[in-house]
Amino acid sequence: MPSGSRCVERARAANQLDAPATARKSQDGGMTTWEYLIVELPSFEAPTHAPGASAAAHALNEEGERGWEAVGMTPLPDGRIVVLLKRPRPQQ
Repeated sequence: MPSGSRCVERARAANQLDAPATARKSQDGGMTTWEYLIVELPSFEAPTHAPGASAAAHALNEEGERGWEAVGMTPLPDGRIVVLLKRPRPQQ
């Protein structure tokens, strides 16, 4: 299995969603629309007390720096873990 950001980048390229986004009221009264991304996490390692020390936490932190927020996590039957992320869609 690819490690770290290579795994996330491969999943990013394969799973960028173009479906209509869910909307809600933003603070300025307009509608906030969302874009979604599904990524596969690298293999889990033993927990540590250091934030971001595992490859999975590092991958999620990288996505967080790009504006993505994790909103769901699903274990697959083969042991892989995928995470659903969302962020506000840029205004068009």
